[in-house]
Amino acid sequence: MSAALDNGQVVINAVNRHPDRPLEVDFELEDKSFSGAVAVSEVNGPDIKAENDFGKAPVTTATRSAASDGKHLRFTFAPHSYTMLKVKTA
Repeated sequence: MSAALDNGQVVINAVNRHPDRPLEVDFELEDKSFSGAVAVSEVNGPDIKAENDFGKAPVTTATRSAASDGKHLRFTFAPHSYTMLKVKTA
């Protein structure tokens, strides 16, 4: 997991390597607050060994949004996934 502050936006990158268990994580900001929706980009496939190849592409990127609550953000990372979260701070 890594996190960075970029022009008033927190960017969190995480890999959940577990083959079948989601990972729930609580994030808390000390001197700022999350502001607005969280942009979620998740790379995942049907299992931990899935890989794209000529003629098949089971590993895809899905985008969606999640909610934050002031200084707190709770997010569940899917099994065997790479996820990037982006959210503005105030």
